[in-house]
Parts: sequence; structure tokens; C-alpha cells
Amino acid sequence: MTKENNRKENENTLLLQLNQTRWLFFSLCCYLASQSITIPILPVGPWALWPTLSDVAFVCLVFTFWKCRRFTVELSIPARKIFLLLCIVFFGSIISYISYQASADKESSGSIFGAFQIYRLSVFFAIFWLISKVPLTSKRLEVARWIVDGVLIFVCMGVFITYAGLIPIDSIVAHLPKVGPWQFYEGIAKSGGKQGLGFVGYNRAYVAAQVMMLIGLRIHLTLNQNQAIYNTIIMVISLFTVFITESRSGLVSMVFFFLVYYLYKPTHAFLLITSFLVITTFAIQIGLQSIEINSNEGSIIERQLTVLQANKKENLSGRDERWVAHLASLDNNPINWFVGNGFGSAIDRGDNAHMLPLQITSETGLIGLVIFSFLFSLILRHLYQFEIGERPIFWVTVAFLVSAGSQETFYPTPSIGQFIGFYLCSVAIALRRKLPN
Repeated sequence: MTKENNRKENENTLLLQLNQTRWLFFSLCCYLASQSITIPILPVGPWALWPTLSDVAFVCLVFTFWKCRRFTVELSIPARKIFLLLCIVFFGSIISYISYQASADKESSGSIFGAFQIYRLSVFFAIFWLISKVPLTSKRLEVARWIVDGVLIFVCMGVFITYAGLIPIDSIVAHLPKVGPWQFYEGIAKSGGKQGLGFVGYNRAYVAAQVMMLIGLRIHLTLNQNQAIYNTIIMVISLFTVFITESRSGLVSMVFFFLVYYLYKPTHAFLLITSFLVITTFAIQIGLQSIEINSNEGSIIERQLTVLQANKKENLSGRDERWVAHLASLDNNPINWFVGNGFGSAIDRGDNAHMLPLQITSETGLIGLVIFSFLFSLILRHLYQFEIGERPIFWVTVAFLVSAGSQETFYPTPSIGQFIGFYLCSVAIALRRKLPN
């Protein structure tokens, strides 16, 4: 009788908790939905801080959490360890920024960018903590999957539409002043207006990363194993979407994730490869081999194939020059190899390093690189231990790290937009505290 009473009491407690946190869960749903359009909605303040739908959803998360904070769950042990290390990263970044300010030129742009990066980190890390506190049952996770499905389809359609030129690409940002990188859209329109950026942002690597993160989270949220065929369909669509974004590092990451995923699904892989061969043979027979896939920059196929010749200077898009500049700044003062030039200082060397390990070392030194390595080893270890099924969030993280040699996916630069917040949101969901259904 006592056990029965305890069970009923636990059920009533859970129902009360879910009822009191329904608006917090609604805010989480709004945050997930906001990933469909990450272009700024209002030109308020400096261009890098123009608010997006994700920023609005974050405010909703903070407000609704405060209203129901007594009914939220405790962080799971893995999430608690990761959040502690995120706090160390945050305060270390502040110390690095203050040290940089002590010696930086008053007219240096790095001061502004450093302050921006600290602000972004505070928001992204808060998102991880807030979402780790949301009670998530299987029914709530199913609702989240429906939303992620819709967002993924919308993002892919946006990339297809802007690639095909069905809508003028500059009309997407018609409400924004043509300043900073947002004038890039006008340049595309003048040169033909055909580039697969969708409604995500001006950086093709960010668009590709957003698609990958969405497909990874979608597979993670698939509680019904009968969804495997549907996962295969949207995986193929996502792969093609990343291809037409023209992000070479994004394509490498997506192909890696694609191959790893199908190691868990050998039957589906066989059917997929067979279908591909049949379609290819049929296309050759009717003469479709002459079809070219182009953007305003030329052949997408030729651009993507340069990945196989990454050692050639002309295929690096100026990255080698940026790498030399950042390495030279470290060599000029050997102590910088250990402590870096200062958080936000990368822009003083003309541009970001376009290589994540070098970007981290350039600004925060080998000390920062060691902390970053420890953080992601911790994230990967816990994802591998606690994530169920094919471990999609684990493998998509590995895929992003694979491409870190040519972009700063996990660094809070303006070009990567809201991605880090969305990534940490996905990790928080994957490492959530388990609740009874």
C-alpha cells in the first residue's frame, strides 16, 4: 500500500511539475522554431548585435524560467560538469579580454569584437543551463521533433529557393541597412542573385552547420525506430542542401556524418547506394550528364571538388595568408603562444584565422586551446556514454571538429550567428535528466 501511495505521489508531483513548466517548454519550442530564420529582424544597434528571433526566444526562456524556477529539474550530472567547464571558459575569456585591453590600441576593432564575443558566450552558455533545467518527457520530446522537422524542411526549402533564384535574394534582407556583411546580399543580386543561403545568414559555413545540427537533433529525437526510412530521406535532402550551400568544409562534415550514420544502418545504406546507382545510370542514358549545377560564382561541382586538392594555394581562398598572419603575431612575442594576443584580437590581424585551433591559440594561447580540448573531450565522452541509438549528436560534434581545420564553427564570431547556442541547446537535450513518461 505504501508503494502504491508513493507511486501516486510521484505521479502527482510530476504532473504538477509539467503543468507549472508548460510555458518554459513553450519557450524552448519557440527557440527551436526560431532556428528556421536567423537573419536579424530589426536593425537596432551595431550590425553584429541586430536582434534575431533566437534572441527573442532567449528572453522568453529567461522570463518563463524565472516564473517557474521552483518546478524545474536539477541539471543531470554530465550537464553539471559541462556547465562548470563552460563557466571556466567564460571567466577565462573575460580575463583574456581585460589583459588585451590593457595594451590594445584605442582605435583597435578587437576591443569591440571581444566585447561582442563575451556577450555571445554569456547568452549561449545561459541557453545550455536553461534548457538543461526544462523537464522533458517522451511526449514533450515528440513535440520537439515535430518542430525540428518543420524547421529542417523550411531551412532546406529556403536554401533551394535562393539557389534557384525563385525569390530575389536581396529581398530577404530588404528591411536591413546595407552595412557590414549584410551588403553581401546586394552584391549577389547584382551578379546574378543565385546562391543557396536561405534564411539563415550570409556565411555559407553557418548555413551548412545549421542544416547538419538540425538533422542530428532530428535523428536524436526520433523515439520511434520505424522512422528510419524517413530519416534516410531527409538525410539525403540535407546532404544535397549542404552541397548547394557551396561550403566545402560543410560538405566534408556532412559526408562524414552521413557515412558514420549508415554504418549503423547497413541495410538502408545498401538500398541508398543501389538507388543512387540506378538514378545515375538512368540519367546518363537520357543524356542528363551534361547538366551543370551553377551559382553566381560558377560551377558548384567544380568548387566542391577542390576539397580533393586542398593542398593547392588557389583552393584555400586566402586562408594560407590568414594563417601566416596569425602565426607571425604569435612568433613576434613567444609568450603569446601560451596566453594569446587577447580575446577579440583576431580582427587586428585583418580577419579571423579560418582554422579553429589557430583562432583559439591566436586569441587565448595554448592555455585556451587545452581548455577547449578538455571541454569537447568531456562533451564527447558524456554524449557517447549517455546518448541513445546511433548517437547522432555525438557524431555530428565529431563531424564539426573534423572541419575545424578550415573554419571557426565553435567560436563566437559574428559570421557563425546563433549556431553555438543551438548546438549547446541540442547537447542539453541529449544530456537531459531522465523523467518517467
